[in-house]
Amino acid sequence: MIKKLTMAVAVSFALTGCGTMGIGNKAEPVKAEKGKDVKIVTEFLGGTIRMTYTPEGEFESLSSTGHAKVSSTLPGAADEAYIVATLRARKQIVEFMKTEVESEKLTDAVFESLQDATNEGRSAGTSKVNSRIAGKVTENIKQKASAILRGTYVADKAFDQQTQTVRVTVNSSFKDVQTAKDLSKLMGN
Repeated sequence: MIKKLTMAVAVSFALTGCGTMGIGNKAEPVKAEKGKDVKIVTEFLGGTIRMTYTPEGEFESLSSTGHAKVSSTLPGAADEAYIVATLRARKQIVEFMKTEVESEKLTDAVFESLQDATNEGRSAGTSKVNSRIAGKVTENIKQKASAILRGTYVADKAFDQQTQTVRVTVNSSFKDVQTAKDLSKLMGN
């Protein structure tokens, strides 16, 4: 039992350390480390939801940030604010899956991000390729939406002393879903 608990704690720390950080889309190519691929980030809902994918259209991760005000000076007030912020971040992912993924807005936003991220001009050939990749990203997310929702975890949380607010970032990726399944098996569930 102690081995299982130790393994669970180790995996939780590993998952917590792996986080990446609304409708305007903003392309932000992430610089590649030596030997690694470039990642493209598209932001939604003013930046509270960030989707990361490869230039080839492979979905990497989805993160959502929620905020909550600490409403009193009671000892448990900050903990309650963290719970509220976490629920808001997860709710944003659910709403994103229900509205943005099912509409053309997601495909359009990914297409624009790909156009902005590619160094080549906006030629007809590039536009066709980027359109095809945008469709592929959207389909990946549609097909695995339930796995993405099941695999969410708190990647980062912070307290701002000046404004008395907390910020929680929830992350999910296919790798995280597999890790959660493996951890569940180790725990005997």
